Parts: sequence; structure tokens; C-alpha cells
Amino acid sequence: MASHEFSSSVPPPWQLEYESALQEDHKILFKRIEVAEAATLTRREILMQSPDGFAERQETKLALAKLRNLKKEVLKFL
Repeated sequence: MASHEFSSSVPPPWQLEYESALQEDHKILFKRIEVAEAATLTRREILMQSPDGFAERQETKLALAKLRNLKKEVLKFL
């Protein structure tokens, strides 16, 4: 009678695939956050040199805070 259990030191193949999929999602999310941060910081620099745009500067500040929170809460990035 064959046992369907795996040894505790070797994870089953489905678990490796599952963990790989989760990591891939986080890699994609991390990259998207990086791109969004770069675009937001670039726009904020442009707005800092202009007397107009106070409201948009405030929006960029909030957006950056939300992106930092997303990295911290979802990606466990410190």
C-alpha cells in the first residue's frame, strides 16, 4: 500500500507551485508600486517648482502614503 504523505522536510509539489504563484503576484505588485512611486515623485517635483498645483501636491502626498502602506501591509516590506 503506497503512502500519499510526504516527508515533513520536502513540501508537496502543489505547495511549491502555490508558493511560487504567490511570490509572482507579489513581484508584479512590487514592480507596479515602484513604477507608481516613480511617476508620482516625478510629478511632485514638477509641482514643487510651480506656484499652482497645491491640490495636486496634496493628492501626490496621499498617494505616496497609500503606496507605502500597501508595501507594508500587503508585501510586508519594512
